[in-house]
Amino acid sequence: MKTLVLDRGNSTLFAGVFRGDKLMRSARITKNVSVEIDRLARGKVDRIALCSVVPKQTPRLASLLKKLFGSAPLILTSKSDHGLQVAYEQPAKLGVDRLANMLGAQKLYPNKNVIVVDCGSATTLTLLHRDGTLLGGSILPGVAMWSEILNQRTARLPAVSLSSPDKVVGRDTDTAIRSGIMHGHAGAIRELISKSRAEAFRRSPVVVLGTGGQVTHFKEQSLFTHIESELILHGLQAFASGKSAHA
Repeated sequence: MKTLVLDRGNSTLFAGVFRGDKLMRSARITKNVSVEIDRLARGKVDRIALCSVVPKQTPRLASLLKKLFGSAPLILTSKSDHGLQVAYEQPAKLGVDRLANMLGAQKLYPNKNVIVVDCGSATTLTLLHRDGTLLGGSILPGVAMWSEILNQRTARLPAVSLSSPDKVVGRDTDTAIRSGIMHGHAGAIRELISKSRAEAFRRSPVVVLGTGGQVTHFKEQSLFTHIESELILHGLQAFASGKSAHA
């Protein structure tokens, strides 16, 4: 069974192709969407799953997929039969990307307590109990947003590249900014992981997963048990296969 899955994020379109449960290839698509999806798929697909955090673009993308492959995609929403119990007070306001990440965590780490840290346009922490309950989590501006806001809201502080300096104590403005942004963001993530773990799981074992387009900036920070860059794609594959509804 060949499955095409797509995550329409705020910044990019992340797509992957599965054979059964195995991810064969993936790509982040920023332009020539139709051409790049077709190239990634390499012919006919048996089913398609889509999640989108940009509602205005969802119908157009779904229409494109139907035109390319002859069938409409399964679209993951808060009302979908996904198999998770959602403890959010207003489940409809839970981002579907966070929901898809939880399905991916359940697929790859079944019967485990999991904290997923998704480093994208925003950085989100989402908690999954081993019984399949999505407990909730935290949201903060993403690391790139920190940099952009600092530049936009001040007169003289420049935009800087997103890379961690060798030292915390910067001896020039660019290094000082990069130090504050990168080490500060890592510190915020570490504190949220620590407090979330204590509040939700107490002393029970927890798997902490890092994912998202910006997660590579933090791979040396010892924040995560594992980095799962394609976690959301695995979640969409589980949703498409119907396995998530019976987990």
